[in-house]
Amino acid sequence: MALLQPNTEMPFNITRISHVVLTSRDLDATRYFYESGLGLEVTFHDSERLALRAIEEPGMFSLLFEKVTDDGPGTCRTVGYRMYTDDDLKRAHDWFHERGMAAEFVVRPFQGLTLRITDPVGVPVEFCATMDQHTNRMRQFHAHAGGKLVYLDHIQIATHDIESAYAFYNDLGFRLTEYTATDGTDQVWGVWLKRKNNTQDVVYANGAGPRLHHVAYHTPEIANVVHGADVMASLGLAETMDRAPGRHGIGNAFFIYYRDPDGHRVETFTSHYNVIDVDHEPTRWDLSDLRRSQLWGFPAPRKWFQEAACFDGVPVQPPSLDAPPVTLEDFLEGWSQ
Repeated sequence: MALLQPNTEMPFNITRISHVVLTSRDLDATRYFYESGLGLEVTFHDSERLALRAIEEPGMFSLLFEKVTDDGPGTCRTVGYRMYTDDDLKRAHDWFHERGMAAEFVVRPFQGLTLRITDPVGVPVEFCATMDQHTNRMRQFHAHAGGKLVYLDHIQIATHDIESAYAFYNDLGFRLTEYTATDGTDQVWGVWLKRKNNTQDVVYANGAGPRLHHVAYHTPEIANVVHGADVMASLGLAETMDRAPGRHGIGNAFFIYYRDPDGHRVETFTSHYNVIDVDHEPTRWDLSDLRRSQLWGFPAPRKWFQEAACFDGVPVQPPSLDAPPVTLEDFLEGWSQ
């Protein structure tokens, strides 16, 4: 698959990743993990919903949890992006319909006009331009807690069909910043796509899907990522760490991953970079180059590659590409020999 030319002539303006809606079996346990542990701010909590946001976010939430009563693993109900104005939403509605896609306006808590679609690989997506606003904690330094997370930066989604996902979001004006491909070929395994000024708003990576692999919050200093792990440990949450500290080659992020009480994966990270200029070419990583996943640090455990949150009511399909990842278990087995 040849790389696509970015589409700069869209009739509507998607500005960034906005929010994610997840399920929770126990909102109090979820609140403890995210508020006491990771340091997010609770803006709303009743018997049915829990809304959270990070330090710099003025909107009501970037994570919204909805209560469920079943005992299964947590699921994702929708991922959300911002558009610039309500007029953008209306133009997008017409644009999707002209291309034969179902698009409808829906009522969502705390949000203004909201447009709902399903993308070509089965992900439920919503767009809004406005959200209820409250003064954030950016200058309330005494309230900065946990990992001192400042904003929701990106999401990663496993998909069975990379080509369709890449083509669709390229059509929507997303720009490719980095990608992985089979050595010596144009067979793409993962695409890092962005609307704001850094490396990604959404990542689509090859795997059984569609499934939400993780949400990621940015913090401005490496010390905050490490301090966040100390806080989690002091609260008895050390075992929630899903992937130990390291630095990705892709995106250059210094990271730690956790799993919340419902199995949702969240990354806390810092140190990626700006992608703004028209002549900033996408960075290619060969599949055999393991520095793409970690410049240093241990490989991810097998569960990091295999486990992710399903989307409500969306069947999971096997990936069209297949290559076993190098896991922590494989690494340790080889190291001991």
